[in-house]
Amino acid sequence: MASSTHPLLRLLSYAKPYRTQIGSAIACSILRTLFDLAPAYLIGVAVDVVVERQTSFIARFGIPDVATQLLLLSLLTIATWGLESLTQYGADKLWRNLAQTVQHELRTDAYSHLQQLELGYFEDRSTGMLLSVLNDDINQLERFLNFGAQDLLSFFTRVFAVGSSFVILTPGISWLAMLPIPLILWGTFAFQSRLADRYDAVRDRAAIISDRLANNLSGIATIKSFTAEDYERSRVYQESDAYRKSNTRAIALSAAFVPLIRFLILLGFVTTLYLGGMEVLGDRLSVGTYGFMVFIVQDLLWPFTELSEILDEYQRAMASIRRVMGLMQTPITMAAGTRSLPMQQVRGEVQIDRVSFTYDGFTPVLKNISLHIRAGASIGIVGATGSGKSTLAKLLRFYEVQQGSI
Repeated sequence: MASSTHPLLRLLSYAKPYRTQIGSAIACSILRTLFDLAPAYLIGVAVDVVVERQTSFIARFGIPDVATQLLLLSLLTIATWGLESLTQYGADKLWRNLAQTVQHELRTDAYSHLQQLELGYFEDRSTGMLLSVLNDDINQLERFLNFGAQDLLSFFTRVFAVGSSFVILTPGISWLAMLPIPLILWGTFAFQSRLADRYDAVRDRAAIISDRLANNLSGIATIKSFTAEDYERSRVYQESDAYRKSNTRAIALSAAFVPLIRFLILLGFVTTLYLGGMEVLGDRLSVGTYGFMVFIVQDLLWPFTELSEILDEYQRAMASIRRVMGLMQTPITMAAGTRSLPMQQVRGEVQIDRVSFTYDGFTPVLKNISLHIRAGASIGIVGATGSGKSTLAKLLRFYEVQQGSI
């Protein structure tokens, strides 16, 4: 898959074996949201029963007795609460198990791919940065699957269900209540497009501080030997402060989102409150429907205040996916062989014939080297720093020769 493909599509492609579990989790999340909205609808119907009595909405289905109507509403309320709890349990269990499975498979696959890369890949990258990808980034993806995916589905389900109800019940004024939504969405995605780069920077800084800590902890004996504690503490401070500042830049933008859209949400709420009341006074809208609309309009607009936080989690997860998938797409230049070494024929004799090698493709480290080492012999290779001693040994296993043969 091309690296230009959106990270979410790359994740979905990777998670194809779990399509049934993903579909079940999505269904449970959507149903949970619908059952969570149901009590508001039932409250509107209950107000309609108390006000309209024998001419209420339920009475049209052949139940004229008011007490029976209220009993039916009570039973429906109990049923919806029970179904909401059941689907909540199903959604939580499915999403969390999916998160654990994908995290496990992705980490082991990424590590397996990492093991097959040539040694030069590790020499060009720090251990701490690779640990950050295998651990921090995959954990970030797990957190998104645990909570962010559910929140995202709940948001869109809630907005679609409530918005459809507004259009059906009050087509004349529903568009006024929903007028702020396009502006809110535009502002949200404008914010998030600017946040994406900032969260990429956060993940990069997290990798750098992880690398610093890993190096220092593995080399703690050296630090103590040279009494370099203060120096290393200052280096950790600098890297940690850079990570803090990169987060501060992202927070400064994301924190401004909610206060700015509150006024747009207030506009939609007040519009519903005023115009809906005028419709009731003009006998064009029932009291029950009006009460429902005033109550439910918050479920239509207020979730937009949480959209920024949901998209924050989404952007963090996408930044992590880009890094993990980038690692897994690194080409393997030295594929493992398919033939077994005939151990009974191995003597330990090495013949190096006119071998040349360069790391960067330009600067030769070894040039036209020939060497014969007899089986069982012990030799010493000496030379100045950078003369190619370690490279010669690595060519026996870790690198492919570019000229000559071994």
